[in-house]
Amino acid sequence: MILNPLASQELDMIFDNTSLEVLKLCIKKCIIAQPERLLGQPVLPIQVPKEHIEQWVVQAVGGTPVGAGSYPVDIITENAYGKYAIDIKMLSCKVNSSGTLSNTTSGETSLAQKFIGPGIDLDTSFHNKQYEQIVTEWINILENKFRKVNREHGINNIYYIFVLRADNKFYLCATKVNTDNIKNMKANPQKTTKESIFIENIINDNFGNAKIYKAKKRLELRLKPKYWVDNNLVKTFDFSHYIPPTINLRQIVETKKQVQYFQDITAKFIY
Repeated sequence: MILNPLASQELDMIFDNTSLEVLKLCIKKCIIAQPERLLGQPVLPIQVPKEHIEQWVVQAVGGTPVGAGSYPVDIITENAYGKYAIDIKMLSCKVNSSGTLSNTTSGETSLAQKFIGPGIDLDTSFHNKQYEQIVTEWINILENKFRKVNREHGINNIYYIFVLRADNKFYLCATKVNTDNIKNMKANPQKTTKESIFIENIINDNFGNAKIYKAKKRLELRLKPKYWVDNNLVKTFDFSHYIPPTINLRQIVETKKQVQYFQDITAKFIY
């Protein structure tokens, strides 16, 4: 497989106790910074820009951000276990009515895009059912992507770090990238349609799946969060006890209680 899940002990090699406490602090700040709701309004879903997630991890591991634009990875860092590169992904997860993880796949994240090359037309290749040719082109894209990291930074150890969000619970997990196995990608004809190609050998099916989409022109990954959690391959940040308050900010401002309001929300949640 290309993406190999890290055991909890392996995750500890990247995120020590201080790193986890930094992430916990960042998540707390994020949650209390979400827009306040008025009385009678439902709880709003938490929104976190990808750039913020990247900065959380930069702060947590003490790395150097390199992910401006379309660079293959987001962070270069080094610790007692060596020098490595990190690409960060945040995925939303579905929960059932009881608030526990549903046995479904997560939202998607892109692993590679920009399908270009001499004489290549993705729509035509799909129309002609040239699925293996399409996969071969994506093999080249991925190999070139990670080769760039090795060439410019001398790094072979590359990780995908996933932050999974399920309402007010966050899960941290990771995979190590085995670049030698990229060449083993292949199409699964039984699960391939005229709109997408199901790809084998990227990740074990228990943990997730990957597809190439014609319309989006990209290779996307989805995880199966419940399996990761059930097999103790995550670090959990549980804020399910936190109920977003109902606040009328106009009243706060009109009564000049802004400072007290900030003190109250931080005292109840940050410390």
